[in-house]
Amino acid sequence: MSENALLKMKNTNLMKALNREGADYVPTMLAASCAMVAWEGKKVTDIIDDADTYVEAMTNVFKVMWADGNTFTGTLFTPRIESVLEPLQNKFGPDGVTPEHIQMPMMERDEYDAFIEDPNRFVSEVLLPRKYPKLYEDREYAKNVLKTVAEDKFYSLALLMGKQSQVLSEKYGITDIANFGEVFSNPVDTLFDYCRGFKGTLTDLRRQPDKVKAACDKLWEVYNLPRLDRPVAKFPYACHMTHIAPYLSPKQFEEIYWPYEKMWIERAAAAGAKVWIMLEGSWKNVWHHFLEVPKDSCILHIDDDDICQAKKELGHHQIIEGGLKVAAVRTESIDKIKDDIKRVIDVCAPGDGFLFCTDKAWISPGDVNQNLIDAYNFVHEYSMKK
Repeated sequence: MSENALLKMKNTNLMKALNREGADYVPTMLAASCAMVAWEGKKVTDIIDDADTYVEAMTNVFKVMWADGNTFTGTLFTPRIESVLEPLQNKFGPDGVTPEHIQMPMMERDEYDAFIEDPNRFVSEVLLPRKYPKLYEDREYAKNVLKTVAEDKFYSLALLMGKQSQVLSEKYGITDIANFGEVFSNPVDTLFDYCRGFKGTLTDLRRQPDKVKAACDKLWEVYNLPRLDRPVAKFPYACHMTHIAPYLSPKQFEEIYWPYEKMWIERAAAAGAKVWIMLEGSWKNVWHHFLEVPKDSCILHIDDDDICQAKKELGHHQIIEGGLKVAAVRTESIDKIKDDIKRVIDVCAPGDGFLFCTDKAWISPGDVNQNLIDAYNFVHEYSMKK
């Protein structure tokens, strides 16, 4: 089969599954950082400056592994940042492959009023000088940091991901379904990720919930609403990597998190589009809210929850993605994995609206191994026979 014919066949079937039009088989999806490089016996830190070598190492596994679509694959940074910026929040670990993130919340619990008054001013005049004081003390240092960060973002997000998407599509028939140029950040996640951190945000929700709500409303007004005025991304779909939601009580989720999420989803649905959402952690206590938004407006990536339960409770109304635990790929026999795959496909494939994927991203050496390759190939073969 020619490369163009392979892309057309895979893409047609993928869209059939997404639109409940009778897919010929269950599409398999990528969810990865850079573990494919380790499968090649290489380190990201050794090859990332050579774009062609890096992209080849990131995609060679698909010569022997069937995949139809890509949710997210790649890195958001390179080691260049390490040479110029301190403190560093994102870097590659000692193995040269695994990305590491260190949360560094800098906002104090008594600073909500200043934040609510003007978030942009608070960030530029308080948080950034507190976190990166040298940027404000050494002009030449600051110029070099800003130049390096800008170049690094262009290189990793535009050049590398662009080349990678082109190779995945043209050589292996793999279609991107999530548009990471259209990433949604729920204001509660923004406060959690960049300002108050894990302990601070959860404590504030108990001790000063009105301040948290006012801060999130201001974030929505200042950061989210201007972005929502732009045209809706039809395909690939806008996406959201959720963070704090699994740690909220159902009451907190309903009152402070869900209203923003619902508005974003309904906006996309009104334009005839879908959104892709990573349900990081466990959402089973709150996922019934997705029944409130239009049918098939969401592709819900299931992480720690049971995929068959998700299909049973949500699959008639939203697209479900998941089915294979990365932990199983690393610890169980391929026979056990295949038995589990049969059960998942038997339950989740009927009625379409199901994409097969691992629960977590392939981020470390060993995540991409022969079990993973055999599992993805088996999904394609088994579902073709159903």
